[in-house]
Amino acid sequence: MIIESILTTVNERGANFAPMGVEWGEDEIVIKPFLETTTFKNLEATGAAVVNLTDDVMLFARGAISDVQFPARAAAVVRGVVLEAACSWREVRVETLDATPPRARVVTRVVHRGFQREFLGFNRARHAVLEAAILATRTHLLPPEQIRDEFARLQVIVDKTAGPRERDAMALLTDYVRRTPRPAQSTAR
Repeated sequence: MIIESILTTVNERGANFAPMGVEWGEDEIVIKPFLETTTFKNLEATGAAVVNLTDDVMLFARGAISDVQFPARAAAVVRGVVLEAACSWREVRVETLDATPPRARVVTRVVHRGFQREFLGFNRARHAVLEAAILATRTHLLPPEQIRDEFARLQVIVDKTAGPRERDAMALLTDYVRRTPRPAQSTAR
């Protein structure tokens, strides 16, 4: 099962925050970053990460479209950081790393668990914002009309069920998608 998280890794410049779906297990979590990402490079170099679970979709929205720093504190066991906004987290160490392109398969072992507050969950608006954040990272892969149509469908859900934080997150993503240049479409078949 894939669980949406904010994965934190570190390097000499500081912390990297990456929204990422991970294969969830109680004792083992599988992370599949693309090879060219900071996340992969940090996992390879340090052998550690923190898998943060949060119900604040603004973090997913901001993290998906920019290189952003969030308030965080030092992890308890691994070299890493825990999001201040995390409901709970898992500190993990790399057990195996398969760097076969285009995505690595990094099997990690949970070495510490933390809990800060109850996870309130995702209502329909929060789910819609998560999907919009994923779409925003795919603007170079998907046709503009597909993204536009999906955003319109998701906006209806946000309009019906969102609170202020979800509305702001959706507006941030919508603005980003409108401003993002699309690659030139080839006319060759």
